[in-house]
Amino acid sequence: MKTLSIYIGILGMLLLAVLPVKAESEAEFRKLSKTYTLRADGSQELRVQKELTLFTHAAMNGLYGETFIVYDPEFQELTIHESYTRQKDGTVIKTPSNALVEVLPSSAANAPAYNHLKEMVVVHTGLELGATIYLDYSIVSKAGYLPELDVCCPVKELSPVKEFIFRLNVPAGKSVRYELLNASAKPVIAQGNGMKSFIWTLKDVAPRPYAYPSGRGNLGLVQAIASGMMPVFVASTWPGYTEAVKYLQKQFAVGNTSVVEGKVAELTQGLEGNPQAMRNAIANYMAGLYQLGHCNVSLQDAGYRLRPASEVITSAYGTQAELVNLDVTLQRAAGLEAEVAVCALRPSVDGNRGLATVMSLVCQSKKMPEKVALTGTEEACLQPFMTITDLQGKKLMLESYLGAKEARTIDTLEVKSDKLQELADGWGIVPLSDPTPVHSLYAYAGNTSISEKILLPRMVDCALETIVRLPEGMKWSGHADKEISNACGKVVFSYKAVKGGVKVTRSIRIDRQLQTPANYKELYALLSEWRDTNNHTLVVKKVSE
Repeated sequence: MKTLSIYIGILGMLLLAVLPVKAESEAEFRKLSKTYTLRADGSQELRVQKELTLFTHAAMNGLYGETFIVYDPEFQELTIHESYTRQKDGTVIKTPSNALVEVLPSSAANAPAYNHLKEMVVVHTGLELGATIYLDYSIVSKAGYLPELDVCCPVKELSPVKEFIFRLNVPAGKSVRYELLNASAKPVIAQGNGMKSFIWTLKDVAPRPYAYPSGRGNLGLVQAIASGMMPVFVASTWPGYTEAVKYLQKQFAVGNTSVVEGKVAELTQGLEGNPQAMRNAIANYMAGLYQLGHCNVSLQDAGYRLRPASEVITSAYGTQAELVNLDVTLQRAAGLEAEVAVCALRPSVDGNRGLATVMSLVCQSKKMPEKVALTGTEEACLQPFMTITDLQGKKLMLESYLGAKEARTIDTLEVKSDKLQELADGWGIVPLSDPTPVHSLYAYAGNTSISEKILLPRMVDCALETIVRLPEGMKWSGHADKEISNACGKVVFSYKAVKGGVKVTRSIRIDRQLQTPANYKELYALLSEWRDTNNHTLVVKKVSE
């Protein structure tokens, strides 16, 4: 027996010697450096340098096989300084010219006004497990294209970073405001050749989770920053945030007033004297019911520029910022009150914000649209974690009206043969719909525990009362009521027999938006109970003759 144990031990050591060690992550950034420079002539440079070692086939074939760089060739020049792969044995494979492919960014598809934008796809060649990708490129913006140095630079990547270096270079006499959120590193400051440099070095940066907050656009980043999960550098050479926002205000132009007035007349024909109906007609138009397309080019990629509202009307598409401008313009032309709300990150000092910290824009209306889903719901839910101002820099409070009417629902479900899922021996089941407002939280409760704080996109207070009318000859078999209550909220399921069927009352309330590893179990308990399909299913059976 002793000899057998020795053989097993030797075999185990041999297997450990020949089997590859399982990588803790898909890849690792040995070094990641980002340098933002404002030159004396007003031009700007962003330089990115990375060294990335691949550990898995997923990293090699999908996650990191290509690098995508968006720029505007009319005002910016892209230079690839170095691009090569060092294989595991030290062999260097330089990126060939045919592996540098220039395409139209997907965000600009079906948007002719932005077809001048380019996306350089760097296809990394010579990849293998253990290979290291080296890439060094810069984007230089002409003087005047960007009004000031504006930076919002998240730190974490999907893979760990051994060393993250962030640099700011500005003319020696230029004032710059900066802050590192969610980390405590201090900059090394140096001066020479008429320039002043600020250099931060972060070591062993943990990766961000794959289950990144799923907010629309940049709102997922707001969640990550507000929860403390994502360190981010913000920097600006604006005198203050108010000056930055006022610069943006100049972009919100009406354009050709006759085009705008013609569209308003078309949308509100016969609705004169009924402001709510006029607002609803404009809201329906903005919601895309008349083929008004949405272009995903970001405010930053557009150089903080917008087309006038009249151009958006005639082209039938717009960026998020352009659509907000159009919505406000149409409402004002119709005699309604509306304004632009600017939603930005909230550093510890207001003046540290610039235009790069603007995460979203919202049309704030005095007349709320009825039964029309517009942008603004997520922003309203996240506003405690952002700064909301008008285009003069005056602070605003977003109305959290969107989706509010979905919170309380009373309906009647007539169970016909196509709704009844029949089982054997006269038994059947009736599935009840799961309310939409809760769905957005499911992605945040996929595991029984979390290692970092998470910020939910919204709190929930949702109740449904459903009267289920059963087919003749069927009766309800009964269902026990349930109630779970804790510090995070409450879930209730109540079932009661009524004439001709069953009254089902379901309610869920999530009161805490910021979840920590210590209290997360309470959120998990509530959502696990809510997601249990048994609670949303009635069991019925045929009445015996």
